[in-house]
Amino acid sequence: MEIWASGLPKEQPPPRARQILALLLLNPGVITSTDRLIDAVWGEAPPPNARKALQVHISHLRQLLAVPLRHSPPGYVLSVRPEQVDLHRFRAWTAAARRESDPEQAGILLRRALSLWRGRPLADIGSDRMRERFFAGLEEERLAALEARMDADLRLGRHAELVTELPALLAEHPLRERMRAQLMTALHHSGRRAEALRVFHEARALTVAELGVEPGQELQRLHRELLAEPRPAPAAPAPVSRNHLPRDVPDFTGRVAELTRLCAVGGQDSGVLPVWWLDGPTGVGKTALAVRAAHRLAPRYPDGQLFVELGSLGPEEVLDALLRALRVPGERIPEGLRERVALWRAELSGRRVLVVLDDAAAAGQVRPLLAGGADCLVLVTSRHRMSGLEGVRRVALDVLPPVDARELFTRLLGAERVHAETAAVAEVAQLCGYLPLAIRITGAKLAARPHWPVSRLLGRLRDEQRRLDELSVGDLAVRTGLAVSYLGLDEASRRAYRLLGALGYGNLPGWLAAPLLGEPEETAEDVLDQLVDAQLIEVSSEPAEPLRYRMHDLVRLHARERAELEDTAGERREAVRRAVTALLAAVDELAEPLPPAVPRLCHTDLSTQPRPRITGAERWFEQEEAALVAAVSRAAELDLAELAAALAEALVFSFFAVRNRYDGWARTHEAAISALRRTGHRRGEAALECSLGQLHYKRDRYELARTHFRTARALFAEVGDTRGEAVALNGIGMVGRELADHAAALPALRRARDMLATSGDEEGVAHALYGIGYAHRELGEDPEAIDTLTAAASSYRAAGNERGEALALRGIGLVHRAADRWDEAEDYCRRSHRIVSAVADDLLGCYTTQALAKVWIRQHRPEQAEAALLTAAQTSQSLHDTFGLALLHRTLGESRLAQGQVEPALRYLDLALTGWAELRLPVWRARTLRDVGAAHAAAGDEPAAHRAWREAREVFDRLGIRESAEAPHWHRRWACPCVN
Repeated sequence: MEIWASGLPKEQPPPRARQILALLLLNPGVITSTDRLIDAVWGEAPPPNARKALQVHISHLRQLLAVPLRHSPPGYVLSVRPEQVDLHRFRAWTAAARRESDPEQAGILLRRALSLWRGRPLADIGSDRMRERFFAGLEEERLAALEARMDADLRLGRHAELVTELPALLAEHPLRERMRAQLMTALHHSGRRAEALRVFHEARALTVAELGVEPGQELQRLHRELLAEPRPAPAAPAPVSRNHLPRDVPDFTGRVAELTRLCAVGGQDSGVLPVWWLDGPTGVGKTALAVRAAHRLAPRYPDGQLFVELGSLGPEEVLDALLRALRVPGERIPEGLRERVALWRAELSGRRVLVVLDDAAAAGQVRPLLAGGADCLVLVTSRHRMSGLEGVRRVALDVLPPVDARELFTRLLGAERVHAETAAVAEVAQLCGYLPLAIRITGAKLAARPHWPVSRLLGRLRDEQRRLDELSVGDLAVRTGLAVSYLGLDEASRRAYRLLGALGYGNLPGWLAAPLLGEPEETAEDVLDQLVDAQLIEVSSEPAEPLRYRMHDLVRLHARERAELEDTAGERREAVRRAVTALLAAVDELAEPLPPAVPRLCHTDLSTQPRPRITGAERWFEQEEAALVAAVSRAAELDLAELAAALAEALVFSFFAVRNRYDGWARTHEAAISALRRTGHRRGEAALECSLGQLHYKRDRYELARTHFRTARALFAEVGDTRGEAVALNGIGMVGRELADHAAALPALRRARDMLATSGDEEGVAHALYGIGYAHRELGEDPEAIDTLTAAASSYRAAGNERGEALALRGIGLVHRAADRWDEAEDYCRRSHRIVSAVADDLLGCYTTQALAKVWIRQHRPEQAEAALLTAAQTSQSLHDTFGLALLHRTLGESRLAQGQVEPALRYLDLALTGWAELRLPVWRARTLRDVGAAHAAAGDEPAAHRAWREAREVFDRLGIRESAEAPHWHRRWACPCVN
């Protein structure tokens, strides 16, 4: 069993976690009880800590899986669709095959289902006991599907193939009587009656010796029929055929749906010639599919199966070849096109002929060749989209799905070699862009070099500069096919192709084409439409959505190669500058102020830049995230350092910070900082160092955050930027506050406040005031905390920073809550939560929900609190907010304790302790230990309560924070047995 995502294997969990996952996947979307999971993993004698160990494994799986794994009493449920699990896909396809009356289609479905199997079910995990108890019957399902597929082959007359296949299967499964019957039938219809009878006698001897019984009724019936019929009826003579088809590709893989469509063609009620147009990019396997379909369909067209490579041939030349293929003597073939078309139509009249026209350049090349009635069939392949032909059916081919790409590698290299380097094979397929031609080239290279590990070729393919060089073997080359398509374009389209390559990423919003090309929007769209027709790019958006284009990775590399050969460095750099500036203008339009954070420090004049029309900012960022990150990287590569820095920073304020997109945040900043250093932009470097400090602060990596803030402060001081230095100093103070180092934090925050006030930065002053107020709250200095946080809220309001105002109001609510002023606490927390709801900030909403819920717990309304907390915890987990999730787990523990549910409370508190340990936050760990002590006291476990309280108090006393003064009252507050 393996977990795959986006075509690549992910990190695999340990064996027991995989056993748990296997059981959950057996019934996706259905609750599997905790007892059943424990029984599956540990059997009848589970260890005492089995439930806790199960929770640990569940937690690990949650980190690895991209789908929700929820606790839902009495167990867990994995929210995964059946079609995401091979077993359920297998069952769906076998069920569809059972409903299929056509043996050809049933066989296709069964082969597809069986291709999902890679040996014994769950062979790499679990015990025989687990497999027998929980997964019994899977192997029988596979064998039943295999037998059904062979029944379909028998109905199609594929006796010779079965005579070859079945003996090996019977050696492995000697008691499968259905397979014996199939082998007897295949041998009999192959004219090998004596061998068929021998199979029966071998089966009888085996069943009598092994089981003490006679063979089943089906075998005995077949035996009697063989004895009654000395020899099979002679086969009808095959029709004389003119088969000019190329050899079928023996390792053809995938394309089941497309083959099904093509092979379903039959006599047309309209009496019109059926024509199929197969188009797709270079190397996608158009010809291979057409040839495979033609071989499958050949028996339906006994009067001829013709194949012509059109290329640059004119209709007259093609008709000459087609007529000669029908054995028309050369002297009967006329000179003119019109006469040849008439003769071609006459020759096809009343005949059943299949024609494959390969590599059509345009509709005009094909139209004169379309002759014959409904009893004929034409398959056309082309690199170009079909247009200008009426009544033609289109099959548009894309690259292979990852599972089919892996299967193609398996057929080229053998299962053992592929299985030995699963991850390497998957990445090679990905770097080939799942393009069949590229996969065949790499497969041929590796097959010719059995001493090479797959990883050796993988290392070469990872280098984009040489990837196209590697994708060449013999007369096969990806570059050659792309060159043919490129040279067929006009100059404007070739330039657009090159500049798309220069930009360097393959997913382009339609509006960006105009600034990239430096052309009006309509002109740019017309030019790109030519590239779509040539199958060099494709439209990836739905009709009702804004236009988007996608360029295959290998096409992108070829386009970049042509740009580097044909365009100057200045032309490429200017095109990228135009595109990235347009993206910056779009992002800048959506940027918002953030709560206590580093302000925007990079500035670019966008006053003359037109602003694109963007609706639905959230969805727009989701769509464009990869393109935006790539744009920063590309600008940085070309030393457009200030532009790269401005876009990287704008992304933080528009999307990355609000949605916790930490990877994109880090990647853009690292790329831009490298360019800033190369070009000597010290102030820009300082600004992004500050932003990286904020990134690590949000990720609760406080020491790393402090390092970045200190670097930024030194750089700002070097260039004489007082405001920037104050911003960095404020960050240093905020980190110190989180680490409970208030002696260092307060002076830094006060100094930052004064410097920011001098520079006239009201929002920066608000950030500093928030940090100072928070520190006073931690130290139990309530009047100072309320005054400072009130001032912070006022400054945020004046600066238009609603999120900051909400956080400051929440802080005031927390001060009142700690002093048991419940009404005031609820009022401030509600005001905070209303603001956050209005700005739709899900992340900040988790914190305002937690603050309000804790007030409700203190007001003896724990059930109301718990419902809100559970929703917030799901959101926090989806946003990967470790601190927020730990805080919510702690509060859920308090809620359960308030309801008198000690064991559930301790489970939540344990989860919180795990989070605090990961974040290395001693104060929050101590606060949670205080609650753990309260839970043990409620359960009457005095020693455990005292241990937890003792450890918590040591931390509070050492750091001198407000809980230190409360500690002597804990025993009485939570009714510890020691006070009775």
